[in-house]
Amino acid sequence: MKDAISSLLKEGNVEGAIELVLPLEDKMLKLELLCYMMEELGEKYKEYPVLLSEAVSLALSPVEDKEKVRALGMLSHALASAGDAEKAEKYMIEALKIAKKIEYPLWKAEALAYVAYYLGMMGTTSDAFYYFNVALETAGRSKEQYSTILQVLSLIAELAIEVGDSLNTGEAVDFYSIARDIYTSIKKFVSANEIENKIKLVEDVIKNGSFAVKRAIAEGDIDRAITAVKYLPPEGKAIALLDIAYWLFLHERKDLAKTLLADVYNMFFVEKVRPNDIELIAVAHKFIKIGLLDEALILAGIIQDKNEASKALYEIALGYVRFGKKAKALSIAEGIPNELLREKALKKLGDKNVGYE
Repeated sequence: MKDAISSLLKEGNVEGAIELVLPLEDKMLKLELLCYMMEELGEKYKEYPVLLSEAVSLALSPVEDKEKVRALGMLSHALASAGDAEKAEKYMIEALKIAKKIEYPLWKAEALAYVAYYLGMMGTTSDAFYYFNVALETAGRSKEQYSTILQVLSLIAELAIEVGDSLNTGEAVDFYSIARDIYTSIKKFVSANEIENKIKLVEDVIKNGSFAVKRAIAEGDIDRAITAVKYLPPEGKAIALLDIAYWLFLHERKDLAKTLLADVYNMFFVEKVRPNDIELIAVAHKFIKIGLLDEALILAGIIQDKNEASKALYEIALGYVRFGKKAKALSIAEGIPNELLREKALKKLGDKNVGYE
């Protein structure tokens, strides 16, 4: 259903998406989809008031308080994502107020876990961490059967992991640690070990930076390398993605390599991320060596040191000649900033007008 809604929104058919959602009988699913639409469209979209009205009505409709808390948290997150911070805070305060009044420990723990989850997804991580721990303590006070308590503890762990996965900083360790400790306490050792590996990865990248990614690439653990990239600062992330793309091209995984390059180019040209020249030059030369001339040309255009950019462009021009693209080679050679390298390239390419303006 969400995929269908997403497709309609991409087509600009918002009314069609609304018509698809409103008849749904499952109120929580309907609220989830309305919230998704609010997040995607933002508060300034003309249909936003309709979506908001329906979402508020649904969020206030659950009879059980723990479900109402979850619904209000979901609504608050959607409002924050849509840019409606004031209303987001209002409904989160209401959700927390209701959660605190619940008397039955397991229901209260579940409600507080959802408060923590949505706070975390909204970026209020310190409050999220606090309420996850309060939820855990509340569940621990329950006198219910172990199997019933186990379900709530597992939910807390799953929600904490989702928050951890959403973060690109060392704070992710805090939430992964909650989940690891829960899984260890309930003897889910395989799950605990998986989360421990996540923790080690984050700590490795926070401590060693891009070296952690390079090590994973050298070991051929490309999935680990891709995961590790998210914890690097923008400049380091861009270079790491270029290194991963290079490895993927070498190992005949061109589709994924091109996807990563598209992300890098977005960082360069939209987000205006600028790695240092030394790293760009190194990657550009690696690309040239394996015939990725178009990709190397883009990197050469970003290198700020004109002499180093000229060296790269010189090699790229000669590379295009080897591939039978002399016209493109000449065009690149004529644009080399360094005069000596420009003339040298044009001579190599057989331009008779070299030296004459």
